[in-house]
This record gives sequence, C-alpha cells and structure tokens, in this order.
Amino acid sequence: MGKISTNLGRNLFFALGLVAMVVIAWCIGWDTIVAHVQKTGWWFIAIIGMWLPIYLINTMAFNTIIRDDAPEHRIVPFLHVFKITLSGFALKAATPLGFVGGDPYKIMEFKPMLGVEKATSSVLLYTMTHISAHCIFWALSIVVAALFLPMKLSLSIVLLASFVSFVILLTLLWRGYRRGMAVKAFNFFARLPLLKKWVEPFKDKYQNQLSKIDTQISYLYGARRKAFFTALSLEVIARIMNCLEVYVILKPVNVDVSLVESVVVYSFMSLFTNILFFSPMQIGTREGGFALALRALSLPAGLGIYVSLVTRVRELFWMGVGILLMKVKMRTNYLAVKTEQSEYVETPQKMVP
Repeated sequence: MGKISTNLGRNLFFALGLVAMVVIAWCIGWDTIVAHVQKTGWWFIAIIGMWLPIYLINTMAFNTIIRDDAPEHRIVPFLHVFKITLSGFALKAATPLGFVGGDPYKIMEFKPMLGVEKATSSVLLYTMTHISAHCIFWALSIVVAALFLPMKLSLSIVLLASFVSFVILLTLLWRGYRRGMAVKAFNFFARLPLLKKWVEPFKDKYQNQLSKIDTQISYLYGARRKAFFTALSLEVIARIMNCLEVYVILKPVNVDVSLVESVVVYSFMSLFTNILFFSPMQIGTREGGFALALRALSLPAGLGIYVSLVTRVRELFWMGVGILLMKVKMRTNYLAVKTEQSEYVETPQKMVP
C-alpha cells in the first residue's frame, strides 16, 4: 500500500511539474527562447554547466544533514540524494510558494528510506539551512555594496533596514535550530481562525511525531554542530557561485561588470523575488529585481529583461532534467526503514545547550 501511494504521489508531482514547465515555456515563447539562446551563443553552455556543481554542493549540504550517527541513515547513496534534490528544486521553481511542491515531494521520496520523522526533519532542516544561507548572503551583499559601491542616502537607509531584518530573521531561525519549531508552528497555526478547524485535530493526532521531529531538528545544532556549520557553509558557497551567472550572461552583449557588481545584481534580484515568493518561477518579479539592480549600478534597466530571460531558459533546462529524473528508478535493496515505522532512536535532551 505504501509503495502504491508513493508511486501515485510521484506521478502526480511529475504531472504537476510537466504541466508547469510547458505553461512557462509557452508564456516565454519558443521564438524568444531560441533568440536568446542564439544571442548568448556558446556562453549558454557555460551558463547551463555552471549549475551542475551548484546543485552538487546543495546535495552535499542535504546529505550532511541526513547522515547522522544512526547506521540506517548513512546508507542512502549520494546519487539518490542528488536525484531527489534536483527534482525537488524543479518542483520548487514550478509551483507557487516554492516549497509547496518541492518539500512535500522530498519528504515523500525519503520516507520509505528514512522513516517519516527523519525524512520530515531532514527536509525541514535543509529548508531552514537554505533560508539561513540566503539571509547570510544578503547581509554580506549589503556589506559589499556599502564598501565598494557609491549609493544615495535613501538606498543606504533601505539597505540598513534590510540588514537589520536579516539579522532578526537569522536569530529566529537559530532559535528554531536550538529548540525545534514543528510543535510551535502547529500551535501557532492552530490559533488562526481559518486554519484551526483542520490544524487542531492533526496536531493532537500527531503530537508525538511532531515532538520527535523537533528533537531531531535540535539534534543537528546541539550534538552535530560540525555538520550544521558544514551544511550552512556549503549553502552560502552555492549562493555566491550563483552570482557568477550574471557575470557570464552579460559577457555576450559586451557589458563589463565586476564580480562585486555581479554579487549586488544577483542579491537584489534574489531578495526581490523571495519577498514575492508566491509567484511560480518568479514570473514578473525576477525581471523587476534585475532591472532595479542594474539601474542602481547606472546600467541600462532594459538589460534586466535579457538577463532574466536567459536565466529562465537555463531554469527550464534544469527543470526538465529534474522532472525527468522523477521517472528514473534507483536501486532499492538498501532500504532499511519501512514507511510505517521509524527506527530512529531519540537523542538525549542534554544535547541542546
């Protein structure tokens, strides 16, 4: 029954991703896609290829979180984690709110291998680490912009306010790492009038499982601090590598930008699109983010459309790869944990400082 349910879920996610990819490609237009690939020339191969090591670094971070001291959590092959990670990113890019598609899919895929509590806590921890890396990257980008780029007083005030906001968000995430956040999140949603009717029964029914998930979340920061900082560092490195894409995309149109300016452009776009995170594939928000960033650097805002379209074509390519990987069957004789049972041994509470 569990295998049938997983296969059904995988097929539904595959259909969702495929439809979203076709719709997005149709919205961009085949002629536009071809024209921008031709305009970018051979550089487009470099743009596509540079994302492979980025996704591998993301997978290394995720794998670091998964592989704790329990033997049954150290037997999932790296390539299997890579496959699920890439497919998760594809669904995240295709769906509104991002995590609505990617995170449930990853939990579904890891559940037969790790058990529901470990699968859920690992995915939540990776998402928290991914968000933390974004905040650190944005904060560092603000420092870089302040040190190396001239800016107006109004922009300086906005950046200062943003920096303070990132520090506050990081503080909240750190509290989540130390104490867990699953139970608190469900307690919060259970108090909301529109959600209380559905959330309250679920919270009461799965209180024990939610507590185990929180225990495993706090375990990473409390007892596996080296793994925690390794995963976080890998994610920050991946964010910095993302910035090289802007530098490479502008090369074919003879626009010279420094690496520092590339960091600022990408961070502005990333911040703008994440604020408006409910848009699938950041439709409209990415163009605006690139245009604002380029304008702030006294570059033609129209270049934002070109840069955005090239990144969309690249994203369509990797989205297609991720969706197709959902249909690739991996060897399953290493599975040690059944879907219905979790053999994870709870860790002592003294691990949380």
